[in-house]
Amino acid sequence: MVARLYRITFDDFCDWYAEATKPRLYDGDPAARSTALTALERLLALLHPVMPHVTEEIWSNLPARRSRLIVAPWPKPDEAFAAETNALERVQDAATIYRRSGLRVSLSEDEERIFNAVVKPERLKVAAVSIEAETARLQAEIVRAEKMLSNPNFVERARAEVVEAEREKLARYRRELDALSG
Repeated sequence: MVARLYRITFDDFCDWYAEATKPRLYDGDPAARSTALTALERLLALLHPVMPHVTEEIWSNLPARRSRLIVAPWPKPDEAFAAETNALERVQDAATIYRRSGLRVSLSEDEERIFNAVVKPERLKVAAVSIEAETARLQAEIVRAEKMLSNPNFVERARAEVVEAEREKLARYRRELDALSG
């Protein structure tokens, strides 16, 4: 759970969300500010059990704090946004593919805006790889990961987090292959 919170904090919130919303925040957009503050409040509440002193200090410096974080209500999921749980995943996969191979995948207008704000492809110099070479590389990674995960010795003897990391890599390789194909 702590590893997932770490990824949400640094990968999703800091690397992606904050970078994508910076231009709107700098322009003083009240909706962007409100959303960013709400996201930060929820993230601090989730992190509080594992890093109480740091989260309490940050919380106390946020605007309009009437209580301490330790007595703030636990964040509740809003089912209205359930379909958006992995909203950044497609853009993150597109960024991974682009940074590694120079290949662009098709994105929606909103996804493209986020991709450009965070990746800044005009500044990034990457060596272009053919789509065939990248597809072959991903297919080889998928075969390798599937072989490892079908090996009972690996699954039973490796630490649970190592097996889970391999499953996550396999899922990512499959998403990237789908993104290149679509």
